[in-house]
Amino acid sequence: MSDKRIKHRGISRRGFLKGTAAAVAAGAASSLITDSQAATGAAVAPADSNVPARVVNLSTDICVIGGAGAGLTAAVSALDEGVKNIVVLEKMKQTGGCTLVGVAGMFSVESSVQKRLGINVSMDEMYQHHMDMHSWYCNAKLVRNWYTTTGSVVGWLEKKGVEFGEVAPFTHERLYKTHHYAKNGMLGQATVDAMQKILKENGIEVRTETRATRLITNSNGDIKGVVATHGDEELRISAKAVIIGTGSISGNDKLKARFYPGEDMSHVHIMGNQPFATGDGLIMAEEIGAASTHISTLFIGPHGHNTNESVGTLMRRPNLIKINRLGYRFVDEAIGVTRDYYTWMNCLALDRQPDKVCYVLIDEATLRRFQKEKKMYALFESMGGPNWLEELDQGIPDEEKKGRAKVADNWDEIAGYIGCDPGTLKNTISQYNSYCENKYDAEFLKDPEYLIPLTTPPYYALQGYSGIDTCIGGIRTNHDLEVVDKRDAPIKGLYAAGVAVGNWLSIGYGPFGSCFSFTTYSGYAAGKNAAKYILSKV
Repeated sequence: MSDKRIKHRGISRRGFLKGTAAAVAAGAASSLITDSQAATGAAVAPADSNVPARVVNLSTDICVIGGAGAGLTAAVSALDEGVKNIVVLEKMKQTGGCTLVGVAGMFSVESSVQKRLGINVSMDEMYQHHMDMHSWYCNAKLVRNWYTTTGSVVGWLEKKGVEFGEVAPFTHERLYKTHHYAKNGMLGQATVDAMQKILKENGIEVRTETRATRLITNSNGDIKGVVATHGDEELRISAKAVIIGTGSISGNDKLKARFYPGEDMSHVHIMGNQPFATGDGLIMAEEIGAASTHISTLFIGPHGHNTNESVGTLMRRPNLIKINRLGYRFVDEAIGVTRDYYTWMNCLALDRQPDKVCYVLIDEATLRRFQKEKKMYALFESMGGPNWLEELDQGIPDEEKKGRAKVADNWDEIAGYIGCDPGTLKNTISQYNSYCENKYDAEFLKDPEYLIPLTTPPYYALQGYSGIDTCIGGIRTNHDLEVVDKRDAPIKGLYAAGVAVGNWLSIGYGPFGSCFSFTTYSGYAAGKNAAKYILSKV
């Protein structure tokens, strides 16, 4: 059998998204779950290899399923603990997965980087904030372990060669400085590169184009190995422990229908909807009796469905008014920059509106003011590119041609475009303008700094949709990252890490950078705990 080792090369977010389809067409058919599989929850070998040409028996101490941020981190962590016989399985041609798609930074508190920069943020305070925000709906011990360890994980990553630079808020400079960025480039890329280098130097196998299809257990239900496929070969891997780091369910329509029952997703764009994000780990775990848990959602929006970055960035500005299809406001549009970590709640509110659609309104005077002053109202606006404000002069007409925007000299035309009652829209605008004049939002208490009236035609209506970065969770673990059965008893030898793990959030998200923070923490902890489990049995 050929052991494919790959050297990851730098790739942009946009380039990665475009390249994924080509990678699938070139030979990643094994990464896709068929309709019949997904419907039944079965994970089977690729259609072209139902009868493998030969069976290969292998033996290892730890088998890691998934070669992205969580899996690679877990392998290095286990290696640190003294386990040398490790194999990492990755079904795609290259490692990295969604870790390479836009992971610019991570959340952490009381880290070595913050201490060097003189940044003091209380871990206890942030933990209480997280639990209050999620109404104690998640596993409090798991979250506590994450929060108390994430600072140490940053220091561990530094020792492994990951270089950190700036620590800043994600949204507004006056908020908590907990978002850790790489010194150069994207933090996800830097982490994958560092982990890959260590594994290669230590002779740890990273087998690409190798898809795990099921878990092996003994009569007591303890983990004993993994079955995987590589081309026309079936691998039967004997393992003392298995770590699942297979990522999100975002690319599996059947699983999304199950975890978002009754939800019309036609107007929802999911950035993590990659062909490899099929929830394989969840399916395999459930097959052997593991418990599942709810899916949490990293909402991003309003979103333009990848059509125009400049218009999409404008729609997320805190000082514009957002209305639904009925012509009503529905949210404090500035919540993301005035209250810590609430940016995603803007889109959560949008997700509950008719058709999961909103309209962002702006007038001519405000648009030209924005372009003249070139002020950044939220730190995440830098994601729109250096010239996004100037690009609006072309971007808005392009969106109007496609039916996703309307420019008009009066509110009646805007109401006709939206499909709402003109009187309702005019009343909403009149009320909002009075809030701006009085510097008091009597509806949603929006910070007066972000109240700008709409008085100068032409008026612009930009259609925005509910957006999701990724779907988080599915696999239920205890606070030690051991996968549990339906009685909450640990399945011995089985661990999980990364966004495949649920129950550390409630319905929504946490501090920005939480996904990669939890990914690195859980990989680090799962690798360490799996190694201790093995060594305790020696």
